[in-house]
Amino acid sequence: METLKTAVIGTGQMGQHHARVYSEIQNSEFVGIADIDIERARKLAEKYGTKAYKDYGELLEKERPDAVSIAVPTSMHSEIGREVLKFSNLLVEKPIADTEENALSLIEAAKKNEKKLMVGQIERFNPVIRYFREWVKKNGYRYMAFNIVRIGFPNPRAGITNGVILDLGIHDIDMVRYLTAEDVLGVDARAVSLFESTKFEDHAQIWLKMRNSSASIVTNWTSPVKVREMNVVLDKAFVKINYLTQSMDIAMKNNGEPNSTLLGYPTKHIDLKYKEPLRTEIEEFLSSITENRAPSVTGEDALESLKIALKAERIVRGVIE
Repeated sequence: METLKTAVIGTGQMGQHHARVYSEIQNSEFVGIADIDIERARKLAEKYGTKAYKDYGELLEKERPDAVSIAVPTSMHSEIGREVLKFSNLLVEKPIADTEENALSLIEAAKKNEKKLMVGQIERFNPVIRYFREWVKKNGYRYMAFNIVRIGFPNPRAGITNGVILDLGIHDIDMVRYLTAEDVLGVDARAVSLFESTKFEDHAQIWLKMRNSSASIVTNWTSPVKVREMNVVLDKAFVKINYLTQSMDIAMKNNGEPNSTLLGYPTKHIDLKYKEPLRTEIEEFLSSITENRAPSVTGEDALESLKIALKAERIVRGVIE
């Protein structure tokens, strides 16, 4: 297995976990962490046996990594990402960027420099989603409707650079696109700002309309209870998915040997063997480099989800401003 030199730019909420995973993966030589908070970078570097840099440009010049994760505020994705792509393949946290123009600049930079660009739509790598998607395909079921709830906890960055739609809602916008493989034909959204300290929405409801299905998404930073659930209506079944427990409940007629009942329908509970989605995501990123193929979440794919989220934001701005 080819060993790749890896690095992380940004050591906040997600960056620290990228650092941990790179330090653990067998074919990763973790060569550096960069953050403007050099003391935080040094602490993580010491913890994971690598070098700390305040200037990410210095990290890129000195270490020449093969694979870099950037986990910085969304508004900085394009500027930093374009510099990284001059040296290295790039895994950028979702969303790909804060604007369509900035997303396109990353896509073009990856093409120009012949580097891989992958976007961290992490829920695609949750074991329960992978199992569910294959189960639907295997049985030939059709998606009819989605009801998705992604709420809590307050984000320490909440409202600083963007609202909850780009921070959390984009997970579920992307998930609906990923599962249905349908174009989103219609978008509507409503939102409120409950915290006076933020100029962005912190609670939002988003509705998506596709040719053969529809979706309702509720997302916020304000709930004291963390919920990550998706209820899916199929043509022959109802499925409740819990992202956190990596489990699902299936209610349908004639589903084999049910172990309980739900509203009179035979049901089945499935617990998946736990695996950290971020680790699977990073393994996929590294594999796309060693195998010289497109990553499973390309910049172009992520751009489509961003367009929908930005449209929802534009609708919301007209409602709450």
